[in-house]
Amino acid sequence: YCLRLRVKETLEVADSYVFRIKKSLYLDLAKKAAKWFYYQRCGCEVPGWHGACHTEDTIIRENGERVDATGGWHDAGDYGKWIGAGTTGVWALATLQEELTDEADRSQIPEFLDEAAWEARYFCKVYWDGIFHNAFTPLLENVCVWLGAPEKEPPRVLTEAQCLEYSTPTIASTVLTGASLAKTGRLLLPYDRELAERCISIAREVQAIAAKVDPSKPGYEREARFYLSLQAGLLLADLELYRVSNEEGYLEDARRRVKEILSLQDKEGFFYEDKARSSEQMRCDFHLVGLYEFLRQNPDSPLNSEIKDAFGRWASYVEPFGRLSSFGQIGCRAEDGGMRNIISSGNRFLGAYAWGLATTAMLLEEPEYLRMAEHQIQWILGFNPADVSMMAGVGRGPGCYHHRYCFIEGHEDGVVPGGILNGIVGGTGGMIHVGDFRTGNFVVSDGLPVDYPIIDTDVWGWTYAYETNEYWTRNNAWFIMGALQVERARKGGRHAED
Repeated sequence: YCLRLRVKETLEVADSYVFRIKKSLYLDLAKKAAKWFYYQRCGCEVPGWHGACHTEDTIIRENGERVDATGGWHDAGDYGKWIGAGTTGVWALATLQEELTDEADRSQIPEFLDEAAWEARYFCKVYWDGIFHNAFTPLLENVCVWLGAPEKEPPRVLTEAQCLEYSTPTIASTVLTGASLAKTGRLLLPYDRELAERCISIAREVQAIAAKVDPSKPGYEREARFYLSLQAGLLLADLELYRVSNEEGYLEDARRRVKEILSLQDKEGFFYEDKARSSEQMRCDFHLVGLYEFLRQNPDSPLNSEIKDAFGRWASYVEPFGRLSSFGQIGCRAEDGGMRNIISSGNRFLGAYAWGLATTAMLLEEPEYLRMAEHQIQWILGFNPADVSMMAGVGRGPGCYHHRYCFIEGHEDGVVPGGILNGIVGGTGGMIHVGDFRTGNFVVSDGLPVDYPIIDTDVWGWTYAYETNEYWTRNNAWFIMGALQVERARKGGRHAED
């Protein structure tokens, strides 16, 4: 269909873009975003895209052992492999596959579970001594400087010390990775028992480590700053391990984590990230996912009324940030305490807000929150002041993308189907990183007003504008989560296990 607008008493006519009216629109979009991960595979050939790449990725442990670190996903528009970002992707894909259980061919591993397993297998390779080793991540000397096809990049070999020097994951992020492994392992049990049991074993180990963290004691200062995230990871790990084992201790611990998360919510509705309640966290993140999963799995828990109230207060706090512009996207708190209508590199946040608002709409039976949730997805797809779709291959894109795949013959246009870009950023009154950071050519973004919408649409194919035009794993992961939850809410919601 298309809409035609005629202006009365004039000859002016305007036609909209062609669009479809169909069932399961948001679920179809979630599937498109999920298929993007396959194109990001590292360590193997991706037919039609690149040959077997980075087949010599290696970490040399302190004892001299050479660890095979091949596999996983190229995390973004470069060839780094981030554990934290991949964790969100694994969780999203497993969640989507669980929703599609009725569609799955039970004789073989389902498509999106298989994709989650690809990354999970990589996590298992680089895990030892309670740490997932962040190998091959940006800013290391021999990583992410390669502009070309991935199979032509020189061998990548790092020492354990190099991995830890650049990026030692927090226990909070480690236990969240464990939760994603537990969920993937549970779903994998009928298909690949060896990998499933390895995933679950690691999840048990990191849950036990994280459960001992006491932020009031010396040595845990770093974890104290991410206390909310730590509780979220523990809650999700507890819930998944309980589903696998039926061990009552995990459910008992989950109840404790729910209470801790609820205690970190301010009366205004936002949450505090740290135990000292000094760092405001208004965004939707895994602490809300954990509360929702607890409610679904424990529909008769006396904590559920408090959980629903927490969602209601959070959504009420967020709502004014969605009324700053006619497009309805959620803004953010400015440094001076005011409100800004555009979140920098914000599509991952908007996907998360879509999830949170759609969940609140279901729990409280409040359709206005569902309308707000849909606006977050629609912003990404083109309902924005730049009039561009930031989901590659859907609608009219910006024409340029920050991805090394632009240097692969036949893919110079940079379109990786289903990929979600970082997204529109707002001006800062100064200069932001839209342009060639090597030469300092930031003319596109030089001195624009605060909240002026910026995205690179001025070139074709490759662009250095990573801040706006780069694909990121977290963008796709939260888009899947948000679109899937909007689909659930539109169909009436499902709060408890069948």
